[in-house]
Amino acid sequence: MAPSGSSEVADGYWRRRMLAAAVAISSCTCASAQHPSQPSPRISVAPTSQREAEAAAALLRRGRDALRAGDRYAALAAIAQAHRLEPDNAEIAQALADVLMELGAPTAAADALGARADLGVRSRVAGQYVRWATLIEPLPPDPRRRFDDVDPALGRLDALLAEARAADPPDAGLLVRLQRDRAVALRRRERWQDTVDQVAQLRAAGDVPPVFVLEAEADALLALRRPQDARRAYEEALQRLSPAERDDEEGPWWSLMTGRAYAEVESEDFDAAFATVDALVARAGPPWRGDGELQTPRANDKWLEAQAFDAALHSYADMPAAAWARIEPLALGAPALPWLRAQSVDIEAQRGWLRRAEQNIDIAAAMAPEDFGIRVAQVDSDIRRHRLLRADERMGPVLEQGADMPRVQEVKRELDAAMGPSVRFELGGRDTSGEAVRGPGNGSDASLEVQSATIAGVWRLIGLADNSTDSVEEGRATRRRLGGGAQARWPDWKLVALAWSQDGSLSTSGGSLAAQWEPTDQWTLEADAAKHSPDASLRADLHGITADSVRGGARYAWNESFGAGLQLQHMDFSDGNNRQQATVDGVLKLLDRPHLDITLKPRIEWQSNSLAFTPYFSPKESWLGSVEAQVEHVMWRVYERTFVQRLGLTLGVFEQTFFGSKAVGGVAYEQSWRHDPWTEVTWGLAWTSMVYDGNREQALRGYVKFEHRFGR
Repeated sequence: MAPSGSSEVADGYWRRRMLAAAVAISSCTCASAQHPSQPSPRISVAPTSQREAEAAAALLRRGRDALRAGDRYAALAAIAQAHRLEPDNAEIAQALADVLMELGAPTAAADALGARADLGVRSRVAGQYVRWATLIEPLPPDPRRRFDDVDPALGRLDALLAEARAADPPDAGLLVRLQRDRAVALRRRERWQDTVDQVAQLRAAGDVPPVFVLEAEADALLALRRPQDARRAYEEALQRLSPAERDDEEGPWWSLMTGRAYAEVESEDFDAAFATVDALVARAGPPWRGDGELQTPRANDKWLEAQAFDAALHSYADMPAAAWARIEPLALGAPALPWLRAQSVDIEAQRGWLRRAEQNIDIAAAMAPEDFGIRVAQVDSDIRRHRLLRADERMGPVLEQGADMPRVQEVKRELDAAMGPSVRFELGGRDTSGEAVRGPGNGSDASLEVQSATIAGVWRLIGLADNSTDSVEEGRATRRRLGGGAQARWPDWKLVALAWSQDGSLSTSGGSLAAQWEPTDQWTLEADAAKHSPDASLRADLHGITADSVRGGARYAWNESFGAGLQLQHMDFSDGNNRQQATVDGVLKLLDRPHLDITLKPRIEWQSNSLAFTPYFSPKESWLGSVEAQVEHVMWRVYERTFVQRLGLTLGVFEQTFFGSKAVGGVAYEQSWRHDPWTEVTWGLAWTSMVYDGNREQALRGYVKFEHRFGR
């Protein structure tokens, strides 16, 4: 009988009894990892005496009596001592194996039986090897060796299945048990479709898969990008759990709930995913727990896991502000955890803090240089920072070790797209009505830009062609440009130099040079200069007037939700007009929810011209203050494929010297279809109501845009 007292004391008592029995077994058995089909090597001993035989028989009777009384540990201790006295006694060996099987130790049972282990015992051993490979995952640094444990277990299962099917008559229960274990092994081997097929075979044979098989099926369905089916499998497994299994901290409830949350995310049901993670956070409890009779505080690993998972789900939902609010205190509280620092990197990148993300992933890599996931994240960081050559160098060993892993394939596609050529095409048309004499009038525009693959990871060649038309009172104004240039991109700098030839209403040539510098994660500084700038209106071209321009600007972005900018421009027209222009704008995200964002964009523009009476619109001085509310809604998304709609509402006031103030505004609606990470098509309509020299002009513009990156 166990000593009286608390349940913790009783548990310790039973553990000590089992340990004592295990010590007794170890003296007469070999290592449990030995293959059960091979007889255990025995130390040669002299024949047992009659006294030892009688003692062994008495111990065997005592063990069987204890087993009938329900005390399996006492039975194990007695029969193990009998086996030690008579190691070659088949009856005692079988009794010992029976007790060990009841205690869930098939490997030790097979070792006790040696060559006498039957197919049933060996099948249990194979199943145990599968569970060891699944639950005690070594995570070797080289991903190529991640199946070293499960491959031998799967091979044993396949051999045992063939043996069981060849039996006459076959044992139906044994076949079902082997196939269940095989489903788990296939899942661990990442043979996803084979896992689903194996479970389907079990169902077809009339089996009701237990929880551990349902979880393997659900994981495989999720990996096969069948999230709705995976959700149903996870839910079925959760419903099968008993109350005790739900309350067991080491039971399957936690992993099933985590898997269900991932399936809900990939089904784009973020409300359900947030509810699931809330249940995990509630179950995890406080960050500290009392341990033992003195309730010594110890860290609660489940709490940290649940909090980090909550942050990850908000990141997947494109809610970086909410994700950062959850991950930042964790990262500050545990800076020495590489996996937690690596997770915060993804959220920092979402917030636009690319330098900070790069620094933290490098720190994480220094703390865990063998962590394969962190090495992949370093490649991703290099792509974001335009360190393409270094990304390519790092990608080589990553591909060598894990080319079959989905995350590696995803980053490889991103790198190929970043280094490969691209094409952009835009076509639009405009219809106007009103009394504005110097307004743009009806018109159309088309543009094409082609960029080469990167040269030395920095340079690209650019080809461009565009055609624009305006129908004005004086006639039809046209502009056709054909040209090219080069772009250089470094982590903090971007330079673009272009030159073109122009014909149409005005035959000329021009060029531009633009520079961009990002000294910090928040600041962006820009400058550009153009000869015969395309910013000049087509009406100016019709009258033979060109313009040179110089522009500079600065933008400060606190994060992805809040930023402001200032831009200054000077234009020198060939008719003697000098234009000064200043623009202040801002971005403020008001709502950030899964599938729905609402952003406010205030803007103030000031313009002054030295000549007011020109053929083109040239106010002596004007002010435009406006606010645009933009609503972006993800209507449909399945992994890389997305269908998005955007609605923009603009209201403002335009004031022009000599003509007073009038209300202006517009409505814009567009849809965007992204077929894969490389191809996107956007189309839309925009209606505006503007004022020129006191006369209102309304315009309706339709457009379509196409962008494709070819990879390399």
